[in-house]
Amino acid sequence: MGRTCVVHDERDQAGHRLTRLLRAHGDVDEVVVAADAEDLLGLARSTPAALVVLGLPRSGAAELVGTVLAAVPGVPVLVAGPSDEPALVAQALAAGAAGYLRWDAPRAMTRTLTRVAVGGDPLWPVDDEMRVDRGVQQALDLSAREIQVLVGVSRGLTNADIGRRLYLSAATVKSHVARLFPKLGATDRAEAVGRAWQVGLFVRPR
Repeated sequence: MGRTCVVHDERDQAGHRLTRLLRAHGDVDEVVVAADAEDLLGLARSTPAALVVLGLPRSGAAELVGTVLAAVPGVPVLVAGPSDEPALVAQALAAGAAGYLRWDAPRAMTRTLTRVAVGGDPLWPVDDEMRVDRGVQQALDLSAREIQVLVGVSRGLTNADIGRRLYLSAATVKSHVARLFPKLGATDRAEAVGRAWQVGLFVRPR
């Protein structure tokens, strides 16, 4: 199934720039532009294999990311913006964004970020080995990033290994792992993975 990127930016010029970037280097099959926030939610709900990319002004990042994820649980969301906005990055990731795409990102990083978000990276379980039950993910309040980290844990990767694949520091991965434990009712990494299978978060394709 092809991968479709749904783009939204309330600023026309920035939206056109983001669309061109993704069409040229985003490693997606189609880019669809949302007319407004309401159209964005409708497209995200109805588009198979969707990736949502939000080009946002300095305010409102976390709120819109949260709105999208509440409407379409489990959909990967990337936020695009300038490289000098660490607060915006932190707010978007805290709200559940799968990553932050800098305007000045190298082409290879743009491809990698979109690939990671939509499932082409080995840390997203969309292969013959296992899949994620989106309903269970929503019930457990697990973000896309937490799922990616948990998949890395299930494959025996260290925090540093996971971080390298997801462009995160080992300390950030460690924080994600720590947040996973109470959500899964686990006290260590092995138990967290076992619980993921036990509660039906990880399922084997039929």
